[in-house]
Amino acid sequence: MSEPSGIDWNTGDKSAMVSIGSHKLYLSASGQDRKPGQPIILLMQGMASTIDEWVLVKRLVSPFARWVEYDRSGLGRSEDAVETREEISAASVAADLGLLLETAGVAPPYVIVAHSWGGLTSREFIHLQEKNVAGIVFVDAVTEFSKVREELVSAEPYLPALHKDVEFLPISSLTRDLKLSPEEWAAVRKQGDSARTSVVEAAELKASWGDKPVLMAKKQGENQVLGNRPVSVLAANNAMDLQTRFDAGVAAGNGTEEERAQYRVLIDRMSKEDIDHQKEQLKLSSVARYTFTETNGHNVQMTDPQLIVDEIRWVLDHVIV
Repeated sequence: MSEPSGIDWNTGDKSAMVSIGSHKLYLSASGQDRKPGQPIILLMQGMASTIDEWVLVKRLVSPFARWVEYDRSGLGRSEDAVETREEISAASVAADLGLLLETAGVAPPYVIVAHSWGGLTSREFIHLQEKNVAGIVFVDAVTEFSKVREELVSAEPYLPALHKDVEFLPISSLTRDLKLSPEEWAAVRKQGDSARTSVVEAAELKASWGDKPVLMAKKQGENQVLGNRPVSVLAANNAMDLQTRFDAGVAAGNGTEEERAQYRVLIDRMSKEDIDHQKEQLKLSSVARYTFTETNGHNVQMTDPQLIVDEIRWVLDHVIV
């Protein structure tokens, strides 16, 4: 059993490598000093993502709330797991986080901010620690019902046909609307391009195919597992970036007419199905609201962080103390 870190995470700017028994994870806390019983904001970022993507949100939250973040095993400043896992499931991530918080002495209640694949890891965390979760903000989160995103990951034949020789990042909404400084963006890119990140990403992606049916069987929405604790669903315009990539592919002469037609169907489905699936998260609580950002793609935390901060404030305003 790991020993408590001995650090007071409720005051000041703190960071440390905290042992979860087999290895150590990097944990950091900042922002307003925390009063007894006050919620702390807990970040659960997306697949193969580190806390470096969230510097702007943290900066905006710190004046009014307490913020805690960590890098998962094998990512960012955290150590690799002792044994390289071929699969890293959402459930195992939730279990590791629970152990980290307990060992470090970061007490509940938690208001979770969950982005992308963090939608699944956070839901598994709720399954383990439902009573400790005071509210949640889903940021363009993956759900157990998501299907169209799976098709993007599985690389349907028409996708590489249209994407051939098209460099997407320079024309994406992320590049167009990026709010990070050059130094902050360089830190994100450095982590994303590392070999160890690729290993973790492959393991998280491999397990993700089984994450959804496991979560679906728990029927959290059907059981309104969070009761009247606030849930915010912030959805991004992923169809916008798909359209940009499609237009660039067509301009380059890529794809047959059939492949282009299939891609257009994908864009239409993304603009409808994915939004419907994200709205399913509203069923987790009787106190919930949905927000759609038409001008932002998937990585809202780097293009329009204030939107996320506004949802955090809304959740905090509706937390029952």
